[in-house]
Amino acid sequence: MDLPLVFAGLDQVDWARLHHAYGSAEDVPALLRDLASPVEETAAGAEEELWSSIVHQGTVYAATAPAVPFLARLVAEGVRRSALLGMLGVIAGSGDEHDLPVPGAARGAVAAQLGLLLPLLADGDREVRRTTVWTVAQCRSAAGPDARAALRGRWAAESDPAVRADVLTACALLDPDAAEELCAAALAGDESAPVQVAALLVTANRGLPWDVETTARVTALVPLERHGFGDLWEREPLHAIVEALHTRGEGGTAIEVVGSALGRAVALRLQGSERARAAAAEARWAAESLARRSRTAPARLLPELLPLLDDPVTAAGVFPLLRSWCRPAPEAVPVLLAIARSKGESADGALAALVCLGAPEATGLLARHLAERPRALEAAYRLATGESRTPGQAHAPGEDRTPLPHDPELLDAIRVRLAVEPSGERRSVFDGGLAATNEPVYLSGLLAAWGRSAGAAIPELLAALPRHPLPVGRALAAVADPQADAHVVEALRAQTRQGPQATRQAAASALHSLTGDADPLVSVLSELLAERGNGLDHTVTTAAALGEAARPLLPLLHTLLVEPPQSRETVPAIRAALGAAALTWELTGDEKTVLPVIREGLAWASHAWGQQTVKRAAEVACLLGPAAEPLVPDLLPLLDDPEFSPALALVLTSICPEADTLAGLPRTTLADRVLAAARPGSYARSASAVLKACVALGPTAFTDAQLDLVRDLADGDRRIVGAGLQDQIILNDELFRTEARKVLRTLTADPSVP
Repeated sequence: MDLPLVFAGLDQVDWARLHHAYGSAEDVPALLRDLASPVEETAAGAEEELWSSIVHQGTVYAATAPAVPFLARLVAEGVRRSALLGMLGVIAGSGDEHDLPVPGAARGAVAAQLGLLLPLLADGDREVRRTTVWTVAQCRSAAGPDARAALRGRWAAESDPAVRADVLTACALLDPDAAEELCAAALAGDESAPVQVAALLVTANRGLPWDVETTARVTALVPLERHGFGDLWEREPLHAIVEALHTRGEGGTAIEVVGSALGRAVALRLQGSERARAAAAEARWAAESLARRSRTAPARLLPELLPLLDDPVTAAGVFPLLRSWCRPAPEAVPVLLAIARSKGESADGALAALVCLGAPEATGLLARHLAERPRALEAAYRLATGESRTPGQAHAPGEDRTPLPHDPELLDAIRVRLAVEPSGERRSVFDGGLAATNEPVYLSGLLAAWGRSAGAAIPELLAALPRHPLPVGRALAAVADPQADAHVVEALRAQTRQGPQATRQAAASALHSLTGDADPLVSVLSELLAERGNGLDHTVTTAAALGEAARPLLPLLHTLLVEPPQSRETVPAIRAALGAAALTWELTGDEKTVLPVIREGLAWASHAWGQQTVKRAAEVACLLGPAAEPLVPDLLPLLDDPEFSPALALVLTSICPEADTLAGLPRTTLADRVLAAARPGSYARSASAVLKACVALGPTAFTDAQLDLVRDLADGDRRIVGAGLQDQIILNDELFRTEARKVLRTLTADPSVP
């Protein structure tokens, strides 16, 4: 090894002026030298340090590009080749650049060293060839014609199926014009399965023609995962193919591919194939993912999915989909009932699915097995509180939200469980542990949903109050009668005078809900506001719910508002101030005090995590109506950001509710900005804000073309809600879709809109 040549120029770099993830890069020269140490421990430690510093979690820094030539020379000299090639590939592929002198400098640095790396495409070590192919591919357009020619040469010479698949993928990335020819040859000839899977992925990703024969080729190869690409490419083939097809606008084809894969999994099971369960898992995951992107996918895929219930192992993967897809599945109920009457985790999962489907048999089963069915209890709780819906409720949200009506047998079972002293035993989250830990919350929530018809459980609730003050307090407030159950009122009042602040606040909140007496709650909130401890924003939120009863808190709220902005540099602090501003405005109408805080919240648009703060500031500004007009200069620069435009449009319409132009902008222009925010992958609240802004702008703001966009929000196949809790995405999008149809009826005055 010619170390002087490898490290030539290393000490001429001013490393102390450069930075990496942990500050000064002055340690980089020693780490690079240690890579060549004959002591494995030293070399491995240096490699780990470099992964952590110059390419920390995929981020590249000012010190990254200067280190690249030395890494490439080490590779060329045979030092830790696969590992360092992988590091160079991550550097080239990084889209997270921190303080680079020129955008793309790190990728360019790797591309500049390809002359040293390309010979390794013919290396005798299979893993070195694979890693080299991947690293060259990460250079993308910076790679140049020599790299493209070298890859085509490798395609002609390579015989190893896995490496050949990698080469095809890399060729398509660097030379898109050649992709169709390569894929057609790979799928028409006698190429190995890994190469065919690679060709299918390229076909889907590059928008190449896809027909029924291509779908049949996918089906024949299921499970595709066994022909995968290793950790470097980070792809799940079937999932990636389906996602690419849907993204390019061929949702129907994507559904057909998944349906065929599910059918193949069932056929493999009937044949007794050892690949059946792997095929089922792969197809089920593709179905789950597609259902979160496509509104038509659940209804079309459900019949193909249900046969997986016949295998106890694959059935467990179907239960969550039946719970979250918001589709009726009466044909699944008999199988689910049989599983739910058995024992173990599968029985719990099956019963949870029955609860979510609204099966009438679920209530009795839950009552008889309550102690062993934590997930089913959680499902019942979420239905009772409106966090989830049965299939019928998801599409008719005005209906009763509690498909588990008051049931004497279940009430008795809940009372028994409430009376059980906690054992202190901790269960694995993967064994229902989290659901079991939250059992008091779920039991109390069900009782609260039943209201006074659950009054028989008051003794058990009172006994559990000291152990679980918040959920039990809420249940007591809903279940008890303030006149007939004076002992409950006294128990809650006593709890407000003892114990930690959180316990006293929970009891005081329950007492206020039950009797309307706000004094104990105001007292606790006064303490919390004066202390300025953790959870200040939640304290202000609780105070806001009191309305006029919160007036005694005004001096403390005013103190929050007049503090210097430097005291509000954290998200909880600024959100507490914005909450205080909203309540102060409600109680006093003092815009001079609240406007500076709202302006401060709007300025959080420049913060890395400031989006929600800006939206909250806009919500508060809406409360002011015309009094928020001084904020217009702060609003206008933010209108071009789709993340903020709906919230800001609401502020502008509240300032000038009847004007044809808002801050000099026609309403139609604002409608364009608002509709641009309705993007697939949105959070539910962001999507809902779009609809609220559309209503506020009014029918005259929308052209026919814009109304077509609103129709697509209501009835297009692509889901708009695509972020948040995974098991809530489909429900939230269905609710959004229902609301979008209402908005469309309002904007068009067309009662025929479904």
